[in-house]
Amino acid sequence: MLRSYALFDFDDTLIRGDSIVKLCFYAVKRGLVSPFALLSMGVTSAMYLCGLTTAQISKQKALRFMKGKTEAEMNALAQDFCREVLAPRLYKDGVNELKARAESGCEVWLISASPAFYLEPLKEYLPLTGIIATRMHTDENGIYSGLMAGENCRGVEKPLRLAEVLASRGDMLDYGTSYAYGDSAGDAPMLALCANKVAVNPKKKLLRALDGADGVKTVRWR
Repeated sequence: MLRSYALFDFDDTLIRGDSIVKLCFYAVKRGLVSPFALLSMGVTSAMYLCGLTTAQISKQKALRFMKGKTEAEMNALAQDFCREVLAPRLYKDGVNELKARAESGCEVWLISASPAFYLEPLKEYLPLTGIIATRMHTDENGIYSGLMAGENCRGVEKPLRLAEVLASRGDMLDYGTSYAYGDSAGDAPMLALCANKVAVNPKKKLLRALDGADGVKTVRWR
């Protein structure tokens, strides 16, 4: 069935900054990560920004405190983190836009490179049809290994993962009536899926990637 979709990135689109960084500080507060380990994470993040390591390696090192934790433990942490940190920091303009798209009849999906386990609780606060995000590996007993399951959900991985969802639902995305929202060049492949491309507080690389594309609108959410 041909349907209208609204696709939203999360970090720096619906919320300011990197939510994994926020999670790491929250984990320190909860006694799950030592301040020294947090410093090590900062070094790894700096290496990624300098092109000395990959996003996947950087993300796995930041989340290595998950190793050995059960799904139940991490889900409980995610509920608290979402309630105390993420939900209060959502851009009001972004929430209003997301709700407007849902009320207009769009299938509203969050598509993010952040880990799915702590984004899932956002369904309690936002009218989301579903969430597509980076998956973290667990063994057959539901114990986290600290590694990713599959690819980091950014760049071309976003439309690939969405294509899986569309196929499973028997849907086709209606290009002309669908919307996509993102802030970085990593969101450009997702924005290309929709006639209504919304660059939210866009970085220069995204604007360059969208140069000459149809239906581009730039907004500033605070």
